[in-house]
Amino acid sequence: MKTEIATRFNPQKKSNKELHKLKDYIGSYLFVLPALSFLFIFSIAPIIYLVWLSFHDYSLPNPAVFTGLDNFARMIQDKLFIKSIGNTLVYTVGSMFIGLSGAIAVAVLLNRKLKGLRLFKVFYFLPTITSEVITAMIFLWVFDNNLGILNYLLKVAGVVSPPAWLLQPTTAMLILILIGAWRGTAYNIPIFLAALQAVPQSLYEAARIDGANGWKQFIHITLPSITHILVYCMVMSVIGSFQVVAVVDILTNGGPMDSTMVVIKHIWQQSFEFNYVGYGAALSLVLFPLLLGVTWLQLRLSNGKD
Repeated sequence: MKTEIATRFNPQKKSNKELHKLKDYIGSYLFVLPALSFLFIFSIAPIIYLVWLSFHDYSLPNPAVFTGLDNFARMIQDKLFIKSIGNTLVYTVGSMFIGLSGAIAVAVLLNRKLKGLRLFKVFYFLPTITSEVITAMIFLWVFDNNLGILNYLLKVAGVVSPPAWLLQPTTAMLILILIGAWRGTAYNIPIFLAALQAVPQSLYEAARIDGANGWKQFIHITLPSITHILVYCMVMSVIGSFQVVAVVDILTNGGPMDSTMVVIKHIWQQSFEFNYVGYGAALSLVLFPLLLGVTWLQLRLSNGKD
């Protein structure tokens, strides 16, 4: 009490205290300055430049010309862009459903500690750490209609005209979904496995005493206990699916008949192949609020479950 009164009526001591506090603030900001600089240079500044480009007609090496909302009006009339959104949604739903289902199933098996699964744990994460380009090349060697292993085996088995897997709209999309699900399964297995190991075993013991079989335990105990993790994985799968482009480039290049033209591939074509940089920036800008909304939804659902 005496110290506070002395500080209040001692201007010199009070100024020294404020100066010391200011030095602490400056030191704290200096520590985070490198990270903030990195964030501004590589994240915030490109977003600002993207917004600026979306209102201009810009084709390299010509200077940018302000056109207002022309790029966005053109977007509404771009049938291929609308189709690419539909293709991306089909890919997203298919790969997410198969990938998450497979990840949960494998995680449940790994959580049972069966014999021989220790060796499997070494390999199940390989699709995630493998480059998308290498993954696409592997599937190209399997499904190529001329040099693919699958068609070679079908010919050996007596099939005269094996399917051209990557040249038919339906099978081409199914192969892309299979690749996305394969990588998604590998990525989500350790996440679900950690969530399963956090579920109290007493719940399963009580369920077994009450006569619940394995399926009922999974429906009434396992799934409700990992719902917040499932929501997180679903949102991350959606965001990842909207970023797919390398696999499409190598396997189908958006074909056949634009059946596998996804959003990022269309934006890439408009920006770098056709040199409509301003229009490509406008297309990219449309994806930002969509993915932001999905992230917001994930946070709301997670908070609600917690």
